[in-house]
Amino acid sequence: MYRQKQRGQSLVEFAISSTVLLLLAMGLIDLSRAFYYSVALQGAAREGARHAAWFNTAARANFYLKDSEIITTVQQALSGAGFTSLQVTFIPTAGCLVPSDSNGSGDKPYPTAAYPPTAQTVYVYACYTTPTGSQSGTNLVAPTDNSWRLGDINVQLLMRFQLITPFIQSIFGNTLNLAYNEHFTIQGKP
Repeated sequence: MYRQKQRGQSLVEFAISSTVLLLLAMGLIDLSRAFYYSVALQGAAREGARHAAWFNTAARANFYLKDSEIITTVQQALSGAGFTSLQVTFIPTAGCLVPSDSNGSGDKPYPTAAYPPTAQTVYVYACYTTPTGSQSGTNLVAPTDNSWRLGDINVQLLMRFQLITPFIQSIFGNTLNLAYNEHFTIQGKP
């Protein structure tokens, strides 16, 4: 009789502890996915800015300093993380994306309205700053001269990440806003 009670007690203890362990494991999986996408966004922002800032010495021009080159580069960089080109959208703006804390460098945090409304999609913004300090949120045609030398390109990627674990959703909500940006100095020759 004592052995049966002990066996039942062990079963109850296992059920309680396995529930806690399962919740912890699912939470780790969810947060690990968020970290994975954060690293992918950071790398894609860096690649987009690096590509746009590149200078062709022979032609003395910045051929890649335009929206289409940035979005293509970012889409290619994010394809390794499972994003299709339909999930990564360039958002042209009249001016640069204004951070919610109004910092002058255009770095995060960004307003909630700037994030995509659909989970698991990415919005790409660019801020082109000339050497004289004028800014634009879009550039359809690359400069054919060396006039952007020492300007700044800031590529910003914003994503609404979908959580899948109900326990983690109860803590953080259904989605997390992930944002990364990268500044590069536009290259050129004096």
